[in-house]
Amino acid sequence: MQRKISTTGIIFVFLLMGCASQQGIQDDKKWSPIYRLQLGTNKGGIVENTDMAVVDNAGVDAFSGATRRGVNASGKVMLPIRGNFVETGIDLMYNSQTFTYNDAANDFMGERKLGVTQFMVPLTYSIALFRENHPQGLFQFKLGYAAQFNLFSVSDGHANLPGYSTHAFSNGATLGFSTTPIRLKNGTRLGFFVDGYRGTRAYEDFYNQSEFEIPGTAFLKYGIIFQF
Repeated sequence: MQRKISTTGIIFVFLLMGCASQQGIQDDKKWSPIYRLQLGTNKGGIVENTDMAVVDNAGVDAFSGATRRGVNASGKVMLPIRGNFVETGIDLMYNSQTFTYNDAANDFMGERKLGVTQFMVPLTYSIALFRENHPQGLFQFKLGYAAQFNLFSVSDGHANLPGYSTHAFSNGATLGFSTTPIRLKNGTRLGFFVDGYRGTRAYEDFYNQSEFEIPGTAFLKYGIIFQF
């Protein structure tokens, strides 16, 4: 599943690059980029395994995870291509998670606290809708690929917990919605966005092994847009 996501993302990137270089930019020499600053909150990060049936001798409550709401900030550039947009930029997202181990059979007891910082580089194609009175579209729907660079802070305290490993790089599919209906006197636009993501794994331990299907990375983030 993870290899399929990665391959699809790479193919999508090359298709977008080809469209931008061969069609949009050559056909429209008057295009100009649009810049956005986005600030918001998010839920997600590491997707932990919830199926204890795949773990040897583990009870139903042997392992569980909880994610606190985090914060995110993004700088985006949108390049007009035949009335729609290719969008990229840099996203910064942070959240904290707590994994609870209560597995007497495997002798793992206690809590592991993780702070997860993710730098993301998305590349998406946005379709602009309702352009009659809004040259950039009143709404934009986007679909594409995102690469994640992950930094972890891990605190185990005084507990008997399994070993773990983390992945500095993960990637997957992303989709989103945005709108900037409010126009200020200085030309700045205000609006909001919602983005979702599902990708490859960034964390492994005894309950989140590489051969298990569920673990990966995912998030839902939303917030406000300042468009310049």
